[in-house]
Amino acid sequence: MTALIKANLKNWALVFLATAFLFSATVFAQNRGDLQETIFRNTDKLLALARSEQVSILSPSNFKNALDKYNQAQRDFKNGKQLKKIEKKLSEVRTYLNKCLDAAKLGKITFESTLKAREDALKANAPQYAEEQFNLAEQAFLSTAKKLEKGDIKNARRRVPGIDQKYRAAELNAIKISIIGNVRNLMKQAKEVEANKYSPIIYANARKLLNEAEAILNTNRRSETSAKEKAEAAEAEAKHAIFITRQTKWLKKNDKEWENFMLDREIIIEAIARELGFTPTFDDGLDKPLKRIAQISRNLQNEKKELIKEVEEKNAELRKLDKDILAYREKEQGLQAELQEKRYKLEMKKRREDRIRSVEEMFAAQEAVMLRQGDDIIIRLIGLTFGSGKSTIEPELFRLLSTVQRAIRKFPSSPITIEGHTDSRGDARFNENLSYERAMAVKQYLLANMGLEQSRITALGYGESKPIATNETSEGRSKNRRIDVVISLGQEVL
Repeated sequence: MTALIKANLKNWALVFLATAFLFSATVFAQNRGDLQETIFRNTDKLLALARSEQVSILSPSNFKNALDKYNQAQRDFKNGKQLKKIEKKLSEVRTYLNKCLDAAKLGKITFESTLKAREDALKANAPQYAEEQFNLAEQAFLSTAKKLEKGDIKNARRRVPGIDQKYRAAELNAIKISIIGNVRNLMKQAKEVEANKYSPIIYANARKLLNEAEAILNTNRRSETSAKEKAEAAEAEAKHAIFITRQTKWLKKNDKEWENFMLDREIIIEAIARELGFTPTFDDGLDKPLKRIAQISRNLQNEKKELIKEVEEKNAELRKLDKDILAYREKEQGLQAELQEKRYKLEMKKRREDRIRSVEEMFAAQEAVMLRQGDDIIIRLIGLTFGSGKSTIEPELFRLLSTVQRAIRKFPSSPITIEGHTDSRGDARFNENLSYERAMAVKQYLLANMGLEQSRITALGYGESKPIATNETSEGRSKNRRIDVVISLGQEVL
């Protein structure tokens, strides 16, 4: 019996030790992650700024040196080397990055037309559709940028027209393949389903727009934007014709479904109308409720303008209060002033925490996740999605961005950073540009709808460089494709 008790006690001791070891390992791993975030934070921000300034192509040599040192610092941290040595390497990284930023200023002047041509080629997804041509342009650009880094300005300027031409050729080829090629396939599909018979007007318009797009690209090389707009319009019309054709054929085959077809449309309009606060009637058709919806929409736009004006007035009051507080601090002396200051800071901290909690309550679970990182609030907009390869914000997402506006207004003097992220599928350069374009789309929306100062809001594109999940699964890639709105509180007075 005694031997049995001893054996049980020994087993329980082993279980306890194993549990303690696992707990300690977990805590250690979490602490290591927090430590890495602290050590690398300033360098990561400078690296993101450098990427947004396109130093990878404007100062390639310095940027390569910076990345090499950065990767060494990460390996050293992973291998548990001395923090002093790691911080020294990160200091060297920041030195190289500052050199990059200085070189980028001259590069943006020297390569102004080249940067525009490259941006247009990336928007056309030339790395995918005209890979060989785009890579040749990249090689020429990088080679010339290295000459500029060495001070050979004259030779760099001489090469600019040739590089521009390479990027433009890649862009044109990508446009023809990606946009016009897709429209041609749609027109073929439309003809196969007899859209020219069942939807002749829309089909003819799609054909006309496609012909115009091809004519622009073949005769006027400088009008790529117009050609792209024509091709996109032709694509929309071709899809429209195919949809109407299939719907018409189905209704002809099921002629008793006409009433249900009309009722379905009325249900959609009724749902919109109820959201706007009225119940529509359809005794005179669809025109009357649709006109009322349009009128209410105009009224809401006017109301939004009034609200923006009211917010501006409130911000002016807040700025005046800030000045009053500053004057009060200057006048107060001695211990009483110090005591009042402490009480004030505690109250401000409480107000700030209250506002942060109120922001957390604004978003539904499927819309956004709130994170805290030092003095930063991160609103991870999991409900804000984009089409594949697109940076256009769809109208159904305006409601979510309206909630983001309300959250930002809670902190009227805090800087805002919009961070774009993608998964690792596709070309890294295209992903980096796409993430920046998506961040810029959100920035432009907020500027247009809130009346913010340009200097207060920044857009950064990290591409695939900062994943929060594995890129090996669709679920992980979905999490990595995200927009983060970072509100930097700092020492803001609320």
